[in-house]
Amino acid sequence: MPLLRKFWAPFKALVADKMETVSLDEAKQNRVLGNDPVTGKPISVRLGRFGPFAQIGTKEEGDEKPKYASLRPGQSLHTISLPDAIELFKLPRDLGAAPDGVEVSAAIGRFGPFVKHGKTYASIKAPDDPYTIDLARALEVIAEKELAAANRIIQTFDEGRVQVLNGRFGPYITDGAKNANVPKDRDPATLTLVECDTLLTEKGKPVRQKGGFKRGAAKKAAAKKAAAKAEAPAKKSAVKKAPAKKAAAKKPAAKKAAAKKAPAKKAAVKKAAAKKPAAKKAAVKKAAARVLAVA
Repeated sequence: MPLLRKFWAPFKALVADKMETVSLDEAKQNRVLGNDPVTGKPISVRLGRFGPFAQIGTKEEGDEKPKYASLRPGQSLHTISLPDAIELFKLPRDLGAAPDGVEVSAAIGRFGPFVKHGKTYASIKAPDDPYTIDLARALEVIAEKELAAANRIIQTFDEGRVQVLNGRFGPYITDGAKNANVPKDRDPATLTLVECDTLLTEKGKPVRQKGGFKRGAAKKAAAKKAAAKAEAPAKKSAVKKAPAKKAAAKKPAAKKAAAKKAPAKKAAVKKAAAKKPAAKKAAVKKAAARVLAVA
């Protein structure tokens, strides 16, 4: 195949050359920027599964687990400096104590930058920055989050079993498993527990979680499918067995019919054989009578 050789020969040579001249770190775009002034360990930047990141330390046996920090938007593996990389490891930042004495901090989590006060997490957006936000601004963001959470609850029944909440698309009722919209002609603040339970029963829809319905519902659906698959082969085998029985029942009848036909054929052959000699004798007699008549 000339076309394949034309491609493969230079490609193979290029791979062989890179295997000899390019190190693993270079292939992964790893760069060592210098040493951490606190621990003395090397700081490097690398390209990982979820994007570029900085690392303090190595994975060699006996060493402590390396520390990691994702590069910020706009930063590049090829141009980031050691001071910029060191800044990445300053999160989470302790901003100080709130008026109630609880510590406030800023960090970057799975869903982006946030500030934290006790068990309250409040997302922060530009121009606020987790690296530069101060305590006063953090307290404002937390107060806005707590106010929104307080206004979200319109009514609560049975110690939170059923709640009437303000949602993105308007007020609704929930019991954690189902959600039901509040009728447009009703004031959500005047609903009773009986009315809420009735609406959840008649018009409630399963609560959706990220990635689909609740895991319990998914497991039940999977179990039903497995049971259906298990029943299907059993039914098919039962259907296949029935014709087999009928065929077995028909075979003896066929044999009997064949057995009956065989004696009938033998009798016919015997009759035919018996008739032939008689016919020959009759023919001989007729011929003899003709000869005598001529004489």
